[in-house]
Amino acid sequence: MSYTAHHLDELPSELLTTLRQAASAVEPFCLLETGQAHGAGPEQLNRQQFLAAGGLVQWHRIPRASSEAWERFAAAWRKEPTWCFGVMGYEMRHAFEAGMDRHEGQLQDDMLLFQPLWVVDCGLTGEVMLHLHDQAPWATSQLWWEALQSSQHEVDSSSHGPVNWEAEWTDAKYLKEANDLMQHMQRGDIYEVNLCTRHQVKGLALNPLTVYQDLLHRADAPMSGLFAAADHWLISASPERYIQLAKSDRGMVMSSQPIKGTAARFDDVHQDALSANSLRNSLKEQAENIMIVDLVRNDLSRVAEMSTVTVPRLLEVRTLPTVHHLVSTVEGLLREGCDWLDAIAASFPMGSMTGAPKVSAMHLIQSHESSTRGWYSGALGYVRPSGECDWNVIIRSLVHHAPSQAWETWAGSALTLQSDPHMEWEECALKTHAVKASMQSQPS
Repeated sequence: MSYTAHHLDELPSELLTTLRQAASAVEPFCLLETGQAHGAGPEQLNRQQFLAAGGLVQWHRIPRASSEAWERFAAAWRKEPTWCFGVMGYEMRHAFEAGMDRHEGQLQDDMLLFQPLWVVDCGLTGEVMLHLHDQAPWATSQLWWEALQSSQHEVDSSSHGPVNWEAEWTDAKYLKEANDLMQHMQRGDIYEVNLCTRHQVKGLALNPLTVYQDLLHRADAPMSGLFAAADHWLISASPERYIQLAKSDRGMVMSSQPIKGTAARFDDVHQDALSANSLRNSLKEQAENIMIVDLVRNDLSRVAEMSTVTVPRLLEVRTLPTVHHLVSTVEGLLREGCDWLDAIAASFPMGSMTGAPKVSAMHLIQSHESSTRGWYSGALGYVRPSGECDWNVIIRSLVHHAPSQAWETWAGSALTLQSDPHMEWEECALKTHAVKASMQSQPS
């Protein structure tokens, strides 16, 4: 079974609008967007403006992660390399690290990927290609386009009342857990850990497409995406790239861009510049970022050609509409005989959402957080038949359970010995602001 490529003449903007509006009528559906240029300009690693997939050839599901389940999936993909889109949740860590406990009560599968009937790939130059699977019911790109247009729905932009979020933790609870973890640092058990907490709202009948469009309007994040499958929607305004594999004349290049360091934006230009400069020059934020860079370097070196892991960009300030971030880029050349599945197994879950050392940090996260993270701090993305792939870090995101009309979002912050837990709690609030605001009203 294979895909046939067709060139699409539709304007990328028109096509993107139609894809967004058709999302609720296509099952399953995934849309990945790279956002607009901010700060220093377009991200060098971006390979397309957007990538969309829909319809079902087959599922690749792992309800509860184990090394055996991962190996079965890996064997199936290697036997027939193909397009896959979807989510690997945080609990996929159980496939790569034995002896981990987990909280119960998770509604989502640990891994939910699908092979689509069609893929739309819009390159950076605006060229658009449609890949139709042999099983697709459309013989031509025109028939597919007409079917997509007929399935789209106007996005409901009506306003609604206040959304009453229920925070899992009070500030006092967060401070207690943070201080406990810092005692572990004083004993040398860990050097850095990402402590996260959940926010929920239940019984809210709101169109996920409305929320997605509003969140993109506010955040314009470079690794955004929408995933609709079964009973769940994932709405992501992630600014962070977990891992990308891309072919080059040297071979397959692995790239990861951990974020550690966040500062608020301000309307006043002078104050905003001071905020960015303070972030850039903060020894504390630099130390947090470099610790995770070292962890990522170690992870990638497990599957990289010897002496090819480098850090071509260290401690860059990336400016987004709602925040400034401190971002570093780690690269390595994938070892001959390895593929994207090996790169995931070597590096998941991402260091920026765990800590250092990673295994010790994960054990302490499990004992100090109150709920399963589910899809949060996992990865949303895709893989091509060539083995090239790109996955974000699921942060600044919402998970919607349609049958119960329940929504949840999470926020976390890195703790080191230099951290002030009160300021870290305030940073968590900053990170959820745009996500929560996207459910209050629509763009003006």
